[in-house]
Parts: sequence; C-alpha cells; structure tokens
Amino acid sequence: MAAVDAWFLGGPVDGRLMPVEVAADGSLPAVVKLPQTGFYVGAGDVAAPAVEHVYVLVDRLDNVEVYQYRQPASEATD
Repeated sequence: MAAVDAWFLGGPVDGRLMPVEVAADGSLPAVVKLPQTGFYVGAGDVAAPAVEHVYVLVDRLDNVEVYQYRQPASEATD
C-alpha cells in the first residue's frame, strides 16, 4: 500500500515524521493508534495491559499531514 509522511505532535512520539498508509482511494485514516510495546520485567505474575496511544488527524502543513496526540481521559483528569 502507498504511504505518506505524517508529523506526530505530543505524546510519546512527539515531533517525529513517520509513514502512514493511505486507503485505496488515497485518503488518510482520521485516527492512528500506536500500541506501546516492550519488555515486561516486574515482580507481578501478570504484565499490565498494553497501552495504546491515539493520534487524530488535525491539519496539513507544507504537504505533510499532522496528527495530534489525544490524551486518554484517565490522564486528562489527573
């Protein structure tokens, strides 16, 4: 599939340019979900659930699509 460069603002990938796949009609997804993965090292028997970071398509600057981090509701109320 074809992809375009997108700029991600806020959250764990702030300021990075990364490719985002486009649909067959050339449209971009309105939302990109980036799962946080890694190794689990801890004293508990079960790892915490994976964290998913959500970015929403908000703008286009100099032919680069811009996705803005959407803070989870649990963090927004802290």
